[in-house]
Amino acid sequence: MKTLFITLLFVCLLSLHAHAQLLSADVGVNGMTCSMCARGTEETLRHLDFIDSIDVDLNTLVAHITFKKSAEIPVEKIVQAVEDAGFSVRNISVVFNFSNEKVADDKHIDYGNDIFAFMGTGDQTLNGPVTLRFIDKPFVTKKEFKNWSKKTSMKCYANNKMDSCCPPNVTKEKHLFHVTTGS
Repeated sequence: MKTLFITLLFVCLLSLHAHAQLLSADVGVNGMTCSMCARGTEETLRHLDFIDSIDVDLNTLVAHITFKKSAEIPVEKIVQAVEDAGFSVRNISVVFNFSNEKVADDKHIDYGNDIFAFMGTGDQTLNGPVTLRFIDKPFVTKKEFKNWSKKTSMKCYANNKMDSCCPPNVTKEKHLFHVTTGS
């Protein structure tokens, strides 16, 4: 009974911790040319219940987003909202609050319905706010994608979906994103 209680407590603490990890994001938006474009993008993103504040900068074509505390942040919903506004996502960087998380090249980490596969990080322990840059094909230049492709043996990177290289926690119901640390 004691073991069951400790296991349940551990699972509850993990789920609470996971909900508070994503703090903010900068989303590069392609196609915005006027203030109405920026306003439309902002309004569409505001409909996402996990967004606390948002500022769309027409000069840099970037949406600066802050998330509500303890909210689960499905990254795919952000991408979909930008596309629903009539634009495309050029790049994404997020600030993730880690608590002594050991990462390494090709390591996959669960976060809600998202899986983050780390590339180009080497072995390190992440602690506190860390910027993660999404490096999947839609979010980098063709040249950068080609360079990243040469640096990994993960088949899931080339086709941007789960493959034999992924651990069992990567399922069809989860969205797979490849990330690296830094901006």
